[in-house]
Amino acid sequence: MKSRAVLEVKLHLLKKNCETLKKLNGDSFFCPMLKADAYGHGAVPVAKALLEDKVKQAGVIGAEEAWPIRELAEDMDILIFGPLLNPEDLSWIVEEKLVIVCSNWLDLKNVSQLKKPSRIHLKFDTGFSRLGFDLSSAGQVCDFLKDNPQIQLEGLATQLIAGEELGDKNSFSFHQLKRFAGLRSYFSCPNFHVFNTSALTASFVHNEKTEFGARPGIGLYGLKPEIFLKDKNAENKWRDLSFFPVSSLKSTIVDIHQIPKGAPVSYGGSWKAGRSSQIAVVSLGYGDGFLRSLGSIREVLFRGTKRPIVGAVCMDFFMVDVTDLDQKGENPIQLGEEVVIFGQQGDLFLSPQEQAESSGTISYELFSRLGDRVERVYKLGAEG
Repeated sequence: MKSRAVLEVKLHLLKKNCETLKKLNGDSFFCPMLKADAYGHGAVPVAKALLEDKVKQAGVIGAEEAWPIRELAEDMDILIFGPLLNPEDLSWIVEEKLVIVCSNWLDLKNVSQLKKPSRIHLKFDTGFSRLGFDLSSAGQVCDFLKDNPQIQLEGLATQLIAGEELGDKNSFSFHQLKRFAGLRSYFSCPNFHVFNTSALTASFVHNEKTEFGARPGIGLYGLKPEIFLKDKNAENKWRDLSFFPVSSLKSTIVDIHQIPKGAPVSYGGSWKAGRSSQIAVVSLGYGDGFLRSLGSIREVLFRGTKRPIVGAVCMDFFMVDVTDLDQKGENPIQLGEEVVIFGQQGDLFLSPQEQAESSGTISYELFSRLGDRVERVYKLGAEG
């Protein structure tokens, strides 16, 4: 059965991106994040590619995300970063020897009540104000672990508020690192991890030493971190790094209409044809996770050209103006022809970041919203 839409993922390029991230990270703890189904790319195929690249850790949010990866990889250390409120999930995680990232006293006490050998990391809040123990509780946490020797502390973590600012010694994130480093006076464990893709690449741009481990996410998929989007002086540094976009979102034309000047298109009729126009219907909509707000403000790739989306995006479809692509009538547009929403077509490339920013969001959301109706297709090499 032919899919309505496809996210094509080139796993050989993902491996190259992983190698680049590992080089930036050096010998420190390295834990790629596979939460939200590997940012919409498919956690199990991505985890398999990472295993082939000798990656030993991966991060997820809950047991439901960890289970399919554990089925694939018995030897991979899977870190669970979300709160653990279900006792059955917690028992399974401990039995499987997965790693619990404890962020509050409830997590820690629930683990201790199992009275079984447990592997944990501790997360401290250094200013992000999301998950993590307060820094002032470090002494109490240390004493609690001494009273519960069955709990094995393997690492400490925190979350930076803006990793791309690490080159600025006056930035909030730089001061977060200083606060985090202070925890070494309380805890002795092998792994301290902080850096996301933005922080890793910012350290490279500013020639800063990466003394802490990393939990990269979006860099695996070859997208530019924040520092390269905000700092024009960093652009040359980007060229020195080997990052490759790994995914393309594609669909097909399922209907074509010739409409007169002034005719409306889609719900509300806010877009009207400025001339006699040919309108193609594409089989993708907000029910698939495609952003509704991209209607009438963005383009797609079709027949090696950029063509505008017109009218409101519907639940299952959106429309594209393809007028004048066949002025001589020698190559009429056919149903089933490919449309690229982001990615490569011929010599043209549309970045998912460009599409997302046009809608006031980020590529992380664009990827993670893609639903099950979008088939994931994996390419293993240059020949596909």
